Amino acid sequence: MMKIGYWLGSASIHGGGTSPYAWRVLELLLSQSKNHNVEIVILGTNEVHKDCLELINKYQATAKIALFTYKFNLIKRLGRILGLILAKFINKLNLNSQLPLILNPLYSWFSSLDIDLLHVPYQTAPIYDLPYPFIVTMHDVQELHFPEFFTPEERAARAEHYWKSLKYASGVVVSFDHVKQDLIKYFRLTESKIYVCPLPYNQIKLASPTEQETEFYNQKYSNLKSFILYPAQTWEHKNHLSLIKAVELIKVKYDRSINVICTGKKNPNFFPNIENNLSKSTVSEQIIFVDIVPETELYWLYKNCSLVVIPTLYEAGSFPLLEAMSLKVPVICSSVTSLPETIGDSRFIFEPLNIEQMGDLIVNMLNNEKLRMDNIKNSQIRIEELTKINTFDMIVRVWEKNSKHLKSDR
Repeated sequence: MMKIGYWLGSASIHGGGTSPYAWRVLELLLSQSKNHNVEIVILGTNEVHKDCLELINKYQATAKIALFTYKFNLIKRLGRILGLILAKFINKLNLNSQLPLILNPLYSWFSSLDIDLLHVPYQTAPIYDLPYPFIVTMHDVQELHFPEFFTPEERAARAEHYWKSLKYASGVVVSFDHVKQDLIKYFRLTESKIYVCPLPYNQIKLASPTEQETEFYNQKYSNLKSFILYPAQTWEHKNHLSLIKAVELIKVKYDRSINVICTGKKNPNFFPNIENNLSKSTVSEQIIFVDIVPETELYWLYKNCSLVVIPTLYEAGSFPLLEAMSLKVPVICSSVTSLPETIGDSRFIFEPLNIEQMGDLIVNMLNNEKLRMDNIKNSQIRIEELTKINTFDMIVRVWEKNSKHLKSDR
């Protein structure tokens, strides 16, 4: 039996960023590992324990949980500093010693684990010096396409740590071919080291609200007769500013007021810029940022909105797009990265910086009932196609190839 360590860290099941991916892949693995010769060992901090137990029990999975009980970030930082100091001292004396590693509590903890391979669903591993192979998931290299969205420090950190992950990992998982091509182009990775394992489309689902919750949400949003929805953290590349401009254009060109609800974390790095722009806008009262909402509330918003709009400038893979399509909600998206191939119909995409094109398509989608029905039908067909992809088997093949390859070298 293969024993696979799955590193969750302290990622919240309700978090943003790469957290939804990490949890959905975990749910995919737990839902099917019982029927295969695989044991999953979920690795993380105390914060994830309760939610992991619930998932294991839900699927009666062959899985264990191993918790790193120290304050992860602090210990990791202190261990790294101590290791660097010792390494410099040892190198100065021309000594060959494993002491810096041994004194690092992260290294000691990971070394004590009885696993064949570490699966990291993030772009950086918690530690790179391991007695067994590991694979990482490279979600994107957005900083190379939009460097202006990142500080010099952020670009430097990504360059260092992403390269370290790519260099030391025995295999690199990506969800889409465009990310694979970026890794080959910018990092000169060999094609054989990169594995395209599509998103776990069967796990794209949200919990529906109870009757009591439905009544509460009905009351909460009772002042909005209709609205469009955009679920996304307020990162700059999510392009909220262009959506605001499109709503302004609709108000002038069509004499129509469109309400917009934006869910997702109000990222402190860019949300003040959005607030500043919105305060000067003629549609400031029409656009509401509600921050992170419970899963059942997000489900309600999807099912009660008139349209989902995803105007992002860069997206490795969009869970909101897939959620809207799965819930049979009319949805349009920008023409970048994986989004056109996901939605699969050019009638429902727009250039994210073409404000007039975005505004016209929003109005057309709201007015044209046949187009809305075509959109929903297209989504049903695409979801049926996507859910036939067996991502679990693809991941298992990555495990088998990499664990066997490196185990033979040890």
